[in-house]
Amino acid sequence: MTRCLKFLVCLTPLCAVATLAQTENAKTESTAAPTAYVYVARPTHIDGFAVSSSGKLTPVPGSPFANIAVSHLSATTKFLFGSGDNGQDIYTFAIASNGSIKQVAATNPHKYDPSTCTALGPIQLDRTGTSLYNYDSNCENGSAYTQSFKIESNGDLQFLANAEGLQGGLSQVEVLGNNKFAYQEGSELNTPYTFGMKRESNGALVAAPINVEAVSTGMALSYYVHQPILAVDPTDHVVSAVYEFIDPGTYKPAQLATYTADSHGNLNTTSKVGNMPYTALPYVSALSISPSAKLLAVSENGGVGSKQGGFQVFHFNGGSPITKYTGIQHESEQFVQFGWDSDNHLYALSSTNLHVYTATSSSVKEVSGSPYSIPQAVSVIVVKP
Repeated sequence: MTRCLKFLVCLTPLCAVATLAQTENAKTESTAAPTAYVYVARPTHIDGFAVSSSGKLTPVPGSPFANIAVSHLSATTKFLFGSGDNGQDIYTFAIASNGSIKQVAATNPHKYDPSTCTALGPIQLDRTGTSLYNYDSNCENGSAYTQSFKIESNGDLQFLANAEGLQGGLSQVEVLGNNKFAYQEGSELNTPYTFGMKRESNGALVAAPINVEAVSTGMALSYYVHQPILAVDPTDHVVSAVYEFIDPGTYKPAQLATYTADSHGNLNTTSKVGNMPYTALPYVSALSISPSAKLLAVSENGGVGSKQGGFQVFHFNGGSPITKYTGIQHESEQFVQFGWDSDNHLYALSSTNLHVYTATSSSVKEVSGSPYSIPQAVSVIVVKP
């Protein structure tokens, strides 16, 4: 009995130390500067969050920012850009030191489009954050233009050039890690094509002839991209989702192919039937490679009312075949976009929630406090302060 009492008495100081340490850690996290800011667009608001080192989200001052209707976000460390739901304007918001935002400019890209009937597409930045690219589709003849703008010091957008694509229906512009080339993907009559562009010294994208090596099938099969979509890593690799065409209206689940760009922007691949992993998702709606270039996030968005949803994480291995990692996460939710920060946090945005994961090559685990309810969410972007 005496021995037990002594044991309990010995534990008491240890418990006090542990409690004190936890308290101090919580205080440190609450007072530490945010490691990133995350912004989420929905039909009438933009929600802004400060991110702690553990992945906890706290609303920034003024969030949610009302009376802002944008459908797609992109950002530098200084400015947040949004494609207006009005189909006319790209809005620029200055990002304050505390993460709050304020509109400082609006640009109508249609003024620089030679057509008279246009639809505002997704926007994308180059790797230096000095140029912004807008995909402007032309509903008169089905063609499309990738527009280039210089980002001025006050957030205004200075028009540089139009790069005319092959047709409408192309994917969002994806800029290669070396900042020299950019790509969009589309399909016509079940045949995929990749539209390549070269980045000029002033930041403008111009159409460039590129070759894309066909995925090796080893048999008489044709492949095509069901939904035009690409992802790029920080160096020279590109990922695409491909589908085995069996007969009209019948396809196997998506497989993931990886390509390596050469010095001229041509895309070469070692992907073939036997080494491309199948996803557990019938179709792929979003692809995103982590800043470490070790992970690939893949989502399925079956649309309103669909029971198909969720996302998966794969091991990404550069030019070598992609390999399986996780099963489907949150299959009941429709995921629309991903974001990453430099602290191994994956932000998986569904139409109802923002999920935050700590994702590494050894584990993928949802952080405490996640998910965050954000109804009707449409876009997410992560900004490093």
